[in-house]
Amino acid sequence: MSIKIRSIILAATAIAAFAAPVLAESTNCTVTAPEIRLRKSPSKKAKVVAILKKETKVSAEKCSGGWVKVSSEDGKMAGYVGGWALAAAPVLVASTEPVPVSVSAPAPAAEPVKEIPSNEKLAMQITDLRLKMLTVERDVAMMRKDIKKIKVAMKHKK
Repeated sequence: MSIKIRSIILAATAIAAFAAPVLAESTNCTVTAPEIRLRKSPSKKAKVVAILKKETKVSAEKCSGGWVKVSSEDGKMAGYVGGWALAAAPVLVASTEPVPVSVSAPAPAAEPVKEIPSNEKLAMQITDLRLKMLTVERDVAMMRKDIKKIKVAMKHKK
């Protein structure tokens, strides 16, 4: 596979992996994994500060990606967790004002909302692309061997 094609595939994969909407400075996130280790620094070798259980609420700059700096709701604990184990917590807003309802005409059809893939889906897509790339590289290598065999055979015929 040419270096240019490989570079394009890797660049597209990187863009897909890191494409996410810009979030506010502090976002409420929920732990989605059964449990995740809260570490002192963004490293697997870092000291474990605590173990967060599923549905634990934390504050962070973002709720996805690699290492994410989080803090507990009360602010007593802070550290780093894997962004794959977090999801944005739904925000519920209570209002005492009545909600106006229109009965005269049906609402126009809204444009379909594009689904933002989860980290797990992105990881699956990246893995699939890597496997396809390896398959193509293997096929190209096999074709080069076949071409060399044909060239050698052609030289022997002369």
